[in-house]
Amino acid sequence: MKRTSSRRVVAALARRDVHARPTPHPSRDLRFDESELARAVVRDELLLHYQPIVSVRSRECRRVEALLRWKHPRLGLLMPGDFIPSATSPAVLDAMGQWVLSAAVRQWLAWRKQGDALSVSINLFGPELARVESLLVAFREVDSGAITFELKPRVLSAATPVVTDAIVRLAAAGARIALDDVTAEDAPTRAIGAAIDEIKISRSLVQRAPFDARAGSDLRALVELARDYRLNCVSVGIEDAATFDLVSAMGCDYAQGHWVSRPLVPDRLAPARRWAVGLAFSGAMAFVSQAGAARANASASSGIETPMTVGGLLSSACCLELPTLSASNASETGATLDQLRQRTGHVFSSEAVRNAVIFSEDSVKPAQRQAVARAVDRDMEELEQEFGRTFNARPSIYLFSTRASFALGLQRMFGVRGPDAGLLAAANGGVNLSRQGAIVINLQNLGNDRDLAIVRHELTHALVHEIIGPDAILPAWFEEGLATLEERKGTVGDAEAARHAAVALSLVTEEKTTLGDLEQVSQWVQRNAALDGQAYKVSAEAVRLVEESVSRAGLVRMLEATGHGTSFADAFAFETGQSVAEFERAFPARLAADQGTARIAQTPVADGVRWTLAGFTPKSAVTISIEGVGYKLEYEVTTDKYGMYQAVFGATAPRGEYTLHASRPGTEASTRIRT
Repeated sequence: MKRTSSRRVVAALARRDVHARPTPHPSRDLRFDESELARAVVRDELLLHYQPIVSVRSRECRRVEALLRWKHPRLGLLMPGDFIPSATSPAVLDAMGQWVLSAAVRQWLAWRKQGDALSVSINLFGPELARVESLLVAFREVDSGAITFELKPRVLSAATPVVTDAIVRLAAAGARIALDDVTAEDAPTRAIGAAIDEIKISRSLVQRAPFDARAGSDLRALVELARDYRLNCVSVGIEDAATFDLVSAMGCDYAQGHWVSRPLVPDRLAPARRWAVGLAFSGAMAFVSQAGAARANASASSGIETPMTVGGLLSSACCLELPTLSASNASETGATLDQLRQRTGHVFSSEAVRNAVIFSEDSVKPAQRQAVARAVDRDMEELEQEFGRTFNARPSIYLFSTRASFALGLQRMFGVRGPDAGLLAAANGGVNLSRQGAIVINLQNLGNDRDLAIVRHELTHALVHEIIGPDAILPAWFEEGLATLEERKGTVGDAEAARHAAVALSLVTEEKTTLGDLEQVSQWVQRNAALDGQAYKVSAEAVRLVEESVSRAGLVRMLEATGHGTSFADAFAFETGQSVAEFERAFPARLAADQGTARIAQTPVADGVRWTLAGFTPKSAVTISIEGVGYKLEYEVTTDKYGMYQAVFGATAPRGEYTLHASRPGTEASTRIRT
């Protein structure tokens, strides 16, 4: 009874908050000199209000949007529409943008000190992107995912090098990117979708949707587009319960508007005052502390699951530290199975492998689980022999049967950003999460047992990070290249290896990428996606050349020195005699010299021998002659864009030994083939 009465009081306070909006100035056409706006920045007359953005599903506040206000000395509190139109010069807009970011960061740090660091969305006017360095400096103290930068569609659609570079660098530094004020005409392309984290649907479209069929159709299309691109979707302008119910039914993720909560001063968002914040959704507050939300949901029997948090931050903005499990700890394994079910909505089972545990969705076929178990046992043993050391901690292996469940697991279990999880799900067979002691496998991207070599790839990552320590960072091309070489062992023949090298050579000689581009771990997913997954081939060739120079023992010594406190750059220079930067610059020329020799690789197949030309001029005519006892064949072929050609010989020729010769003016190669 007491709880019910309390809820009525909270609801009344919340609705009173909603209606307490600033009075507009319809009768005044406000115009300001830009020098006055510049002085407002210097005199600290600007201030920020914060409007909650709530989860449509859980009714909890995920973050707030920082909204600019001007406390004018004569006119009182002014809204952005009153003075932003007067700011036309990039210098003034830049100054305002920098002030907003600095003020929001200060507020975020203050909230974190109080133990409640909400993430903050900030509008970028556009000119600030030209000075991305100052943006990076301004928010370097905040946690990854704590700041979301909102950009208008016109800014992103321009896709200038300055804008593209700025977005990549902001995302790499841990910022989220949102496309703001989106209408049907502004629907992002897939390329733009890959560079952002969410879309915010236009206020005008959302407000028309309940009574305008075409607007409702456009709203639904944008929500479905966001889902297809694996982006978060925010409906802005929720002014009544009917609109909220509509966007909820359409599957929109978040809601923002005066019906949810008006913009509030920071004090109203303080933990001690949360009882008065936001709209009371039928008595269940939109904005509550995490513990309070769990209790409210439980007591109300709402069935709405509270998002898991770590250190006060939601899972979308952090990386969760799951326990590293052993086969002997049955109670911990059982607890993890419960966590997996609660977080993903899927039932999991577990299976012990040596001293590791494999967690599988129930939809994973027994044969697949057994194949992975065999691969884990085999690859762990072989890697321990190759690296000369044993695994200290046995990683937990998580098997997901579909790309959708894999992406969902990465987000809800491990805090991977939505766009990154989507890219990984589309292109990757697995991911290693060293700090969590976890390897996550995407079985939908694995076609057969050979594809299970991805297990060896991810186990290599796990062992490398045990050697170098949890805080050391290697160039992404070095770590991914080493893991890719291990993945290929026993599965890639000479002919396929030659093609991998040719593809890598083409990418670097055509300047589509460099090792410098592939150095930052935080940018690996995006860089690899831009190269259609071929970054692994480039990286593997780089590590292969390093290994040929210093041997596998030399590679291990580099890792061990890094683990003992030496920087990887110093360890690399000691072993190779050159700096990492020097090697990266020389790599295209070294790979060209290594692969420039014409050669013929061969691999036995069921109907003969598959032979492959490599090292020839791309798209050139090459004469092929095959001679044996009582047998001679000559014809002409054309190499592909990588200077390669492949065919099979032996299906109709008598058994025996043959000489295969390939030639063009200035280039020739020969090999012996036995059928």
